[in-house]
Formats: sequence, structure tokens, C-alpha cells
Amino acid sequence: MTKDEVLAKLNFDVELRGLSKNTQDEYYSRVKNYQNHYDKPATELGEEDIRQFLHYLATKKS
Repeated sequence: MTKDEVLAKLNFDVELRGLSKNTQDEYYSRVKNYQNHYDKPATELGEEDIRQFLHYLATKKS
């Protein structure tokens, strides 16, 4: 799955869940940033990648 395919699936899934447009946009933005940080689709990333990204956000972007 490509990064764009992941984002398209995310959009489809959050629309099905009936989330507000603002929530949909926030989910999209956060997943896009996560994927861009690693330059890989989220489907190719795992738990340790998430932990490392959260650490990056807590220490580098604040």
C-alpha cells in the first residue's frame, strides 16, 4: 500500500464512522505527518516506529 492509498483508506474509514470534518482533517494530518517523517506508508511501520515518532514530537518539535 502506498502512502496515498493509506490516506485514502483512512478518509474512507473515518467518513464511515461519521466523525466530524474537523476530526477527519486532524486524523488525516497526523497520519500524513507520521508517514512523511519516515517516508514510508504507515502500513510498513510498527510499534517501535510509533514510539520513536512520539519521542521526536515530545523532544524536537516542542
